[in-house]
Amino acid sequence: MSALTVTVSTTNADSQPAQPTLRRHARYWLDDGSLVVRAQDDIYKVHRTLLHRHSKVLASLSPAEDDSNEGKKIVDGLIVVHIPDELEVRSEDFEALLEHLYHDAPLDNSASFPKVASVLRASSKEQLDFPAIHSMARTRLEEMFPSGPKPAFVSEHAEEALTLAVKHDIPSIRKALYYSIATHSHDHDDETANDTSPRRPTLSPELSARCDALLEQLVAHFTPILFTVATAGHMACTDVLAEKWMPLVIQPALDDNGLCRPLETLERIIGINWAAEGLCADCVQEKTEEWRGEQRDVWERMDGWLS
Repeated sequence: MSALTVTVSTTNADSQPAQPTLRRHARYWLDDGSLVVRAQDDIYKVHRTLLHRHSKVLASLSPAEDDSNEGKKIVDGLIVVHIPDELEVRSEDFEALLEHLYHDAPLDNSASFPKVASVLRASSKEQLDFPAIHSMARTRLEEMFPSGPKPAFVSEHAEEALTLAVKHDIPSIRKALYYSIATHSHDHDDETANDTSPRRPTLSPELSARCDALLEQLVAHFTPILFTVATAGHMACTDVLAEKWMPLVIQPALDDNGLCRPLETLERIIGINWAAEGLCADCVQEKTEEWRGEQRDVWERMDGWLS
């Protein structure tokens, strides 16, 4: 984001406080703007009526027409409305919110995760409170992540998405995100064995601990399932399973952390061409239904493990 740096003036001539160096936003410094808003060290000249119509917070921060300008920062003849630091509104999040408001980058199906996350934060009631836009951002976030069991689901944004889903109470996607983070964040443990940095740097210690606890529950539940040779309705098919269970099921799971990923390991077991290995059609169907049931059981048990 390119910007013009300016030092804002103040109308208070009696004191000489250190003047902050602020940056005029390159795009949202509108010639006909009627409101100057400061987010962190960036200032935006935008339209008062547009922002006030959507946000009671911004409307409450703007000075009344009969207020004195004494001691207030003035830019282009307009009082600078400073979004309080305690609201924790990031400049890039406010920019993303303006991009949606001015239809430069609306929250449509092409919106990226970082863009949706920015708008979700800035529009929340904890920050600037744009209710309609916040609802739209929630919907877009829910569309980006699974709401049910999806083996092998991985996202580079999973940790940030989980933080948002917990903070903004979006339960539909939380479980899939917990599962993905818990079962995949140890992939690089060998590479970082001598690294003292947090394993999940973008997660809070509380959420990271919940992911660790979930992984322990998943492993404890799935270990006896994986290491118990499956049986079938026919003795001949049971013999096939006994012969093939170690090379086709257990060993691959040991080779790629399959014990930590029950949904994926069960999906791989289902995907084996058991008919070609010697199982009859009835037993293939029976075992497939049984393994699908195991996947559903894991997913349902997670509600208790995460409570």
